[in-house]
Amino acid sequence: MNLRAVPPGRVWLLALGFGLWCSALVVLYALHAIGCVFAWPTDILRWTLALVVLTHLAAIGLPWYRFARTPADPTETGSFLQWTVVWTLGTAFVALVLTLGPTFFVSTCV
Repeated sequence: MNLRAVPPGRVWLLALGFGLWCSALVVLYALHAIGCVFAWPTDILRWTLALVVLTHLAAIGLPWYRFARTPADPTETGSFLQWTVVWTLGTAFVALVLTLGPTFFVSTCV
């Protein structure tokens, strides 16, 4: 049996997707509040929010693409960790689209 340990640097990847989702949520709502307080034009505010969402989608999508294409470690723990990281990143991507996507269809600064 191969008892090689998984590198400890890979464990933090479990939190990467939802950490970025949390970052997107905080930055999006902070920019929305700042834009409303300082009366930014609606077009500028929407484009800024869209840029934030797209940047975070790319930040989640790139590691997902990388880990989905690389072969797993031959150990049981390594393959499970890779499978979990890929699915966690994918779930965070979908969660970001579902939770922050509808914000573009509501009115800004009521």
